[in-house]
Amino acid sequence: GRLQPIVSERSLELARDRIEQARDLWQGKARWEILETGGLGPWAPASPLGLVVHETLSARLDPRRAIAALLAALESRGVVVRDAAEPRGAVVWATGAAGLAQLSEAFGRELGNGVKGQAALLAHDAGPDAPQIYAGGVHLVPHGDGTVAVGSTSERDFDDGSAVDENLDAVLDKAFSVIEGLRDAPVVARWAGVRPRAITGAPLLGAWPGREGHFVANGGFKIGFGVAPKVGEVMAALVLDGTDLVPAEFSVDAAVAR
Repeated sequence: GRLQPIVSERSLELARDRIEQARDLWQGKARWEILETGGLGPWAPASPLGLVVHETLSARLDPRRAIAALLAALESRGVVVRDAAEPRGAVVWATGAAGLAQLSEAFGRELGNGVKGQAALLAHDAGPDAPQIYAGGVHLVPHGDGTVAVGSTSERDFDDGSAVDENLDAVLDKAFSVIEGLRDAPVVARWAGVRPRAITGAPLLGAWPGREGHFVANGGFKIGFGVAPKVGEVMAALVLDGTDLVPAEFSVDAAVAR
């Protein structure tokens, strides 16, 4: 799940309204509740009202280990994974920010760009069942190996997408103000990368207009991991069966025609 501090009487009012909304929309599969920080122990985020929202629709994920597990699963089923290969047969272009730039050039209009994010990994064991935290614009994600990921910046203007600089220090300072116990935790890794953001603000999915047998799956930006399983299903149906289940707001054709 996830904890989010309640910072004002207005946000408390909204949080109470959403209890009923979550009960209806999530159909009992997840819950939204208001908790007092006093009962949460050292992993309680700072809250001026002493209250937080706890929702269980969110989950924890270690992206690097998740990708390693996915690759291992593919290889165990006979899929050959290469660092580079010549396109042949049906091709799905899931090529991130560089792919959005390529699409933009191909159609002579802005279809997306890259947003740089800097993050860090701290050596801090929050516990095997600790929820993630979102507070002050910062995400704190505990991992089962005794680390906590902290991120991230959201930079539209940058020269080097992989460079780490003082912008990450500001994110860490915010994290320390949310969980005081992180202040003395060693930083074991710092990194930066560029996330693909489509001009529509939603993923871009579908056939590449004018390129027979070529398809696009790009622009996931902040929701990429969350929607990836469904994106995989939709793209497999399109590529293998010719069945187009892509929502209109995610369509490459619609983005090109804007």
